[in-house]
Amino acid sequence: MRVDKKAIIVFVLSLFILVTSIIFYLFLNTKDILLVPNLTCNFRDEVYLKNFIYKLDGTLKNNYKIDTRKVGKQEVKAVYQDKYGFYKAKRFNINVKDKVAPTILVTSDYTVVKGYDKRLEDEILCADDYDNKINCSIEGSYNFDEVGVYPLTIKAVDKSGNKNRKNFNLKVIEDTSQEEKIVEDSEKDKIEEFVSYSDIYRKYKGINTSVGLDLSKYQKKVDFKALKDNNVEFVFIKVGGQKNKDGKIIMDPFFEKNVEGALKNGIKVGLYFYSYAKNPLEARKQAMYIIKKIKGYNISLPIAFDWENWQEYNQFNISFNTLNNMASTFIDEIERNGYGGMLYSSKYYFDNVWFKEDFKNVWIANYGILSDSSNYYAWQLCDNGKIEGIDGFVDIDIIYN
Repeated sequence: MRVDKKAIIVFVLSLFILVTSIIFYLFLNTKDILLVPNLTCNFRDEVYLKNFIYKLDGTLKNNYKIDTRKVGKQEVKAVYQDKYGFYKAKRFNINVKDKVAPTILVTSDYTVVKGYDKRLEDEILCADDYDNKINCSIEGSYNFDEVGVYPLTIKAVDKSGNKNRKNFNLKVIEDTSQEEKIVEDSEKDKIEEFVSYSDIYRKYKGINTSVGLDLSKYQKKVDFKALKDNNVEFVFIKVGGQKNKDGKIIMDPFFEKNVEGALKNGIKVGLYFYSYAKNPLEARKQAMYIIKKIKGYNISLPIAFDWENWQEYNQFNISFNTLNNMASTFIDEIERNGYGGMLYSSKYYFDNVWFKEDFKNVWIANYGILSDSSNYYAWQLCDNGKIEGIDGFVDIDIIYN
């Protein structure tokens, strides 16, 4: 049988052209998808792939949420089915930008004692949502060695060129510590104001609420039977913490006694750790340290990440993004090991620093009235509580079940 080589060549060429045409149509011909003119979004915005598509002659098959937690360019991929039923893909770059000005937390009057020897730029909280280190400067003249009021402006600029400035009055005053001591001594015989635990229990106890305390070495020896008899339903116990930014982890000296005493008397236990972490890796190591220390205990309530070094914040050189990542990393490690995790914060800093959407469980500290208290997992409502079984004051808390 004679093979027609010419026919074979023609067939192979035709097949090649056909396959090439199909490939071109499927992978290169993407005129049926048009992108928006401005392929940008803001840091931490909730953005989906479809937000960058102006027009699509077909159906998008992978409308995923874009990761906007990192500033800069990133490649995304749209997979879609055209009107003829063919699946296609188009890759393109988007740009995540930081357009938020740095945060400056300073009151209208900032008071220091004559002879103050620190830098205002270091002491006034001045930080960015994304950049770990920003330029913060003071405009105006002042003298720490001369009593008076100095009108000043603090200015902050991040790496993206976003700026913020705030005016405030620097008040330099005489040292009043001696006068305050005299007033304090004269009032020693006065009855100290306190909040009765029994009053709080009657006011807040309900079907969906539990009432309890948080404890550390400052409460010293605790009579847990008396707490149980006085309707304490839970306690958040300090497991340990650090003394400073570079300090080693120190266990609370009353941790074991407090946990064992609470559990023995049928009181539910949660924990908290006071952290000076500087990065997410350090926060994870702290969580792992805690996990090792609490094995064998029935910790049924969440373990809180407590970071509140606000007066030293500028010295850490961390953005709010890094801070939030530290807390999330700590909590993720806690939960990965089968425990509940939560963030501890005062209401002021939760509103001004933390990324609220990142935390499902929050233990909020706000003394007095808190109109939206049920929005949180727990509420620390005072630090001057009184109850039988504890000498001195104790924090009182509400859990919203």
